[in-house]
Order: sequence, then structure tokens, then C-alpha cells
Amino acid sequence: MNEKYDEIMKIAFQAEEAINEEVIKKFGVKYSDKQILIKEGDIQQKIFWILKGSVYITRKMGKKYKVLTTLGEGEIIGEMSFFDKSVRSATVIAKGEVEALVFKKEDFADIFSASPQWTKRFLISLSKRIRYMFEKLNQITR
Repeated sequence: MNEKYDEIMKIAFQAEEAINEEVIKKFGVKYSDKQILIKEGDIQQKIFWILKGSVYITRKMGKKYKVLTTLGEGEIIGEMSFFDKSVRSATVIAKGEVEALVFKKEDFADIFSASPQWTKRFLISLSKRIRYMFEKLNQITR
């Protein structure tokens, strides 16, 4: 247990520099093309940090899924349900092979609370996503 906590603290303070074989062994998950990481409506609170590859963020509209955006390496997904404890708002599907670090809510809570860099990382990520959505809306209304 102590070893796991040590890895969590390394990630909290060193971010990408902390990623080594041990971290990948403990938290790494590989997904194949079109495999679902997150399913819209689920109540899981895992956080995914994409290391390799990219994912489609989709929403079910009628009987089909509509791709809202694509996110790739370095992105963190699953953060909304982590903060507001709501159901998953989108389905996330692997676009090709994907490797991610997957954290349980408790583990990520330790990472997030230990280092202010994660607050900044989230704010930057969310700002980019909000800006993208505004640009998309602007294109639709033209």
C-alpha cells in the first residue's frame, strides 16, 4: 500500500516525469480500436490520463452516436464526474490503440489535492474544451 501511495505522490508532483514502468504497471491500461473507455450514463468515477493514442468523445443522439470531439495524448478525461459526482455525460471510444493511466476516484483525489499543478492542468484543459465548443457553436449559427 505504501508503494502505491509513493507512486501517487510522484505523479502528483512530477506529472509526466513520474511515468515509468512501475507507474504503467500499477495504473496503465491498453485499449484496442473502438473499445469503450467510458459509457454515457454510467456512474463510475475513474479518471483517465491518455498517454498514447486518441479517443472520440461521443453522445448518443437517437440510435446513433455523434462525435463531439477527439482528444489525445496528455488529455485527462472523466473529470466531470470526479468533481460533480454525476453520471457520465458522454461515451469515450478508443480511436485506434490507446494507452492510458486509469485512476480510482480515491487515488486521483490524493493526486489532485497534493499538488496545485493539477488544478492548473484542469483549468487549461477545460478552457480549451469550452473554447472549442464555442467555436463549434459559432460555426453552426453562421
